[in-house]
Formats: sequence, C-alpha cells, structure tokens
Amino acid sequence: MSKLIKMPFRLTAFILFASLCSRAGAQGTVVTGIITDNRSVPIVGARACQVNSANCAVADMNGVFHLLLEPGRANILNVTCPGFNPAEVNIDDTTALPLKISLVPMYIPDGVFANDVQDNPGAAVIVRSALSFDLIFTDFSEFAGLLGTHNTEAMDYFTVTGPEIGASFPRFFAGFGIGMGYSYEDDEDTLIIDLNNTAYKLSLGYDIISTERIRMTPLLSVRWLKYRLQNYPGERRISLENYLEEGETDLRFHQTIAVAGLNLEYLIHSGQKVKGDYWSVGLYGGYAVKLNQKPWVRSEGNRITTDSVISLRPFTAGISVAFYNLAK
Repeated sequence: MSKLIKMPFRLTAFILFASLCSRAGAQGTVVTGIITDNRSVPIVGARACQVNSANCAVADMNGVFHLLLEPGRANILNVTCPGFNPAEVNIDDTTALPLKISLVPMYIPDGVFANDVQDNPGAAVIVRSALSFDLIFTDFSEFAGLLGTHNTEAMDYFTVTGPEIGASFPRFFAGFGIGMGYSYEDDEDTLIIDLNNTAYKLSLGYDIISTERIRMTPLLSVRWLKYRLQNYPGERRISLENYLEEGETDLRFHQTIAVAGLNLEYLIHSGQKVKGDYWSVGLYGGYAVKLNQKPWVRSEGNRITTDSVISLRPFTAGISVAFYNLAK
C-alpha cells in the first residue's frame, strides 16, 4: 500500500519539475554577469536591462546580477549606473558566462585613467621623477663633551633636498633618492665650522587610494645619513704651532635609519588623454627608528670607535614635487 502511494507522488514531482524547466527554456536564457568599475571594484546597484524592455536586474554587493532574457527581443543588455558611462553587451551562442562588464566613471575622458593599466595594456610602468625636501631630527648631545656644543648644536637636525627616481607597477611603488644637505659654515673662536649632510634612501610603497586627483601611499624606506663635520683655522696663512694647537678636525658620521610613513599627493593633470604625464605635489610624514645603534665614524684614513650614540627623534616629514611619465 505504501509503495502505491509513493509512486504517484514521485511521478507528480517529476512532471512538475519537467514542466518548470520547459517553461524556463521557453521563456529565454538566464544571463549571469559581474559589473565592476575600471579598477575591478564591484559596482553595487548597477542595472542591466534587456534593450527596449522593462526587463532589468540589479547588481548585488558583489556586482553580480541574474537576468532571464525575454524571447522575441534583441539579446542585448544595456548596463547603467549613475556617475558611469553606460555600456551595451551583445549576447549570442558564443558568449562566455558569466559576463564581465566594466563601467568607466564619467570624469575620465575617453575611458582613460592614470593608474588603471587594464584600459591601456601598454602602460605597464609609470616612471616618477621627484624633487623632495626631507627633515629628520637628530640629537648629538652625547658628543658635546668631545666636540663642543657649538658643533653638536649645528648637527641636531638633518635637512636634505635632492632628486628621486622611481616607478609604479601599477600601484606598487619603488624608488631611489639622494639628498644633498645644507652647508652650514660659521666662525667659532679661531676655527671655521663647516657641516655638510648627505642622505641616500630606498623606498617601497603601495597606493591604497588612487583617484583622479588624490594618491595616498604608505611608504617604507631605508635611509643612510652622512654628516661631515670639519673644523679648520680661519686664516689663510698660519704658523705650524697655531695649526697644531687649534687642531683641524674632519669627522664623518654615518647613521642608517628605517622610516615607515604615509605619502599624500595631489595630482595635477595636463589634460592629455594618456596615462601618466602629470605633476603632483605631496606631503610626507613618518616614524623613524635607527638600524645601527652606534654611528660609524671615520676620519681621513682612520676608523674611529665611540661609545656615544646619535639620538633620533622619531617624527620625520617631507614635501615633494613629482612628475609622472608613462613608460611603454
């Protein structure tokens, strides 16, 4: 008796399922697609409509939509979203599913954006040439007893200006820079104080924000700071006794540091419809730590040892003017 009841139930379920499938097949094809912007970010709320109809679907939070095409109408989708240029997609038997549809923001002329390589496959690398000004705060107070406060006070901050060359791939950034410091010269008693600073830096970063006007890039850099302190007699001609008494000095301090910070740039486009070829002005702030505890000190022909250390105030800052150029 139970078998007689189960058989009609299974038969009815099979007939109902077959009926639904045949009805869906008769109505048309179900199309699945993913809608993103030109940076592959899903666009929530974008609409995909079959042309000349009210048959539409809305993309979910992942940019995904499902649309059952109505038979008897053109198999063309019109994809729209406020703030983006519309797009049309033709669907035939050779169309691969799911559809991948990219919408370009209206503010980008002719679909061009400075950091979106996918719109211009030849623009794999953007070269950055910059002139930067860096400020680093150091403290030589532990050397005051040996060198004198007139020397150490002149060395208590470190500013350098110089060029930097780098490249983006397309959001990853790597660059190398050299900075030439201020040349401080002053009279102290019978001696001339002459201080020159130089810095080399290697930077790595990734753009977390990259729009038409703003770029924000966390940066990690390693910097080699070089101080050259000279004391020499101010007179052009002096006696040997005075020269030996006054004691000419030529000391070269070397300190390596690592800086983690954030670079914020405002982009100034030239209006050319290409990626790259634009200017920027930027501000930088970071936190610095020493890599070698004691400085390496050299004189002319000598390697000098010391128990004193250069103290480092952690905050660093800088400004830059950069030019971005498309490398093909």
